[in-house]
Amino acid sequence: MENLNGVSMRNLPHLIYLEAFEAAARHLSFTRAAEELNCTQGAISQRVRALEQFFARPLFHRRSNGLELTEVGTAYLPGIAEALDRAEAATEGLLGAQAQTSVTVSAPLSFVTLWLARHLGRFSAAHPRIEVRLNSTIWTDPNVELADLSILAIDPLQPLSGAVQLGEERLVLLCDPETARLAGTRPSADWFNAARLIYVQGRMQLLDLWAKKENMVVAPQKAPIKADNAAAALEIAACAGGITAVMSTYAAAYLASGRLVAPFGAGEILPVALHVVPNQQRRLSRSATLFVQWLSGEVPFHREI
Repeated sequence: MENLNGVSMRNLPHLIYLEAFEAAARHLSFTRAAEELNCTQGAISQRVRALEQFFARPLFHRRSNGLELTEVGTAYLPGIAEALDRAEAATEGLLGAQAQTSVTVSAPLSFVTLWLARHLGRFSAAHPRIEVRLNSTIWTDPNVELADLSILAIDPLQPLSGAVQLGEERLVLLCDPETARLAGTRPSADWFNAARLIYVQGRMQLLDLWAKKENMVVAPQKAPIKADNAAAALEIAACAGGITAVMSTYAAAYLASGRLVAPFGAGEILPVALHVVPNQQRRLSRSATLFVQWLSGEVPFHREI
């Protein structure tokens, strides 16, 4: 297409139509797209309809329970999403130091304390202009909708959309060196029940799971200690002595320092693994994309779901 001066013009619909389509396709909702783009639901609907008129073909099926992409819409979405990502990256690159970039991560307190804090410096060194905001959580995050990314322990066989698995987790029994000295070569119920048992409260009772795998009856001689996060349980075991069980990622730093010992080595692979999960309510920013790439590259085995 050429203008009156004979100069070639791009045969493209208006940018706001493309933004409306991409947001609506990601949310499968005009209402949520409007919230993200700070406009009315009617405005999103009008922009999408204008885009459909441009193609003379529908991009969505309007269902009573929400939107569904047509075959044309499904084919069009990846290219538009990529183009918007490139435009954002190019804009940030041109602004340089003036660009305020950040990524907000919602993650379990234990993951932040025991793993992320020890490795985050490498991300900051590689991306010194990206501000990292950490929301440490115990069990759930009441403000999770504000995060760009969440770190969750979920079943790899039942992943969330867009989740990237961060390795595999093994069940590890840990104790202080003195308790380990009394352990012997094989687990025994007498040794286990004589020690102070330190539980990490949550969906999975890992200490009981370990005992069950060893066909061991749990009958503690001392009142147990129950912590609401793995970081606290591990520190209690290291300072006061006792036995606890955690995921292998959380155990690594204590084992490396020698403050705790795994007298029987790493156990079986757990039915959950840590995943980084993007917020489905917003388009993944360039900063968030870089953080996912860095985080997944920090573990030896990762795969995208």
